[in-house]
Amino acid sequence: MSKIINVSRSNNLLPFLYYFEKKGIEWKATAEKHHFPEDIMEGEYWLPSHQVMGFLNSMMRSSKQRIGLDVGRLITLEQISPKLALEMLKCSNLEEALHRLIELMPKLSSHVVIWPEKIAGKWYICHRGAYHPTLPSYDQAEWFRSFALLSLCRQFLGEFWQPNSVFMSFSEHLGKNLPRSFEATSFAFGHDFGALEVPLADDFVPIEVDKIESNWQQSIQVLIETYASLPWFNIDWLARFASTSARTLQRRFTEQGSNFRELKDKARCEKAKQLLNEKYPTYEVAWLCGYTDLSNFNRAFKGWTNQTPSQYQRSCIARLL
Repeated sequence: MSKIINVSRSNNLLPFLYYFEKKGIEWKATAEKHHFPEDIMEGEYWLPSHQVMGFLNSMMRSSKQRIGLDVGRLITLEQISPKLALEMLKCSNLEEALHRLIELMPKLSSHVVIWPEKIAGKWYICHRGAYHPTLPSYDQAEWFRSFALLSLCRQFLGEFWQPNSVFMSFSEHLGKNLPRSFEATSFAFGHDFGALEVPLADDFVPIEVDKIESNWQQSIQVLIETYASLPWFNIDWLARFASTSARTLQRRFTEQGSNFRELKDKARCEKAKQLLNEKYPTYEVAWLCGYTDLSNFNRAFKGWTNQTPSQYQRSCIARLL
């Protein structure tokens, strides 16, 4: 059985449910319509992310509240993920926390990608979700994600710390009427991804792949599977992220009897097949697999499988009949 790769932990919903309870906003009927378990507040489940986003979008429309922004301002790291909060307590500074976060992210979420990157000489914690910016409530999901990272940073930088600059991927008109606490923060909208500027040492190293000897191939494979969903993902990007050179990576791939292009294509192909098998629309599958142009994705998928995405999806449905 293929795993459901685009899912969310039910714990991620708890801050929203507590918010609804506190505000006296009816949510249980909407949760039932979206087929949530009755004990969603007590149990721990993995829920399809489409189901979660549909629920939050319905709640935003019915309550007329900016849920992601309002809830994000109140959340703690423990509310998002008790496991992550516990791991962060073991870290003595933000640098250590980011190293641990990179290790944990593939296990914590199947649809959010997080990475540190130096942009114009400044370090940022960058993030990208699974949903296209044109989808309903995308901006609310990104606000929540940004505040989650803000909560993490404040654990090491102080409870009132604010980033000097923030990137958001949605349009500027969706970012009006920001809280006063952000008056000193510079916002840039319409970016390729979300990001918060953070005070890291200039020589900070996100991950040192060259020091991984015993399980190098496995470690690099996890990195490729995690970041292949980024449209700009290539060997030069991976080399910068891994604090090495593209030439060194190519040499190591050759020593292991593989190459970067094959591993990237395999990661994208497997993800695409699983999503198509779960009946995701082709344009969303393309976005989730790192393609901003549907035609390019269609050509790539046919090159991998000798079928178009639609043909492959129909064959999956036929096998179930």
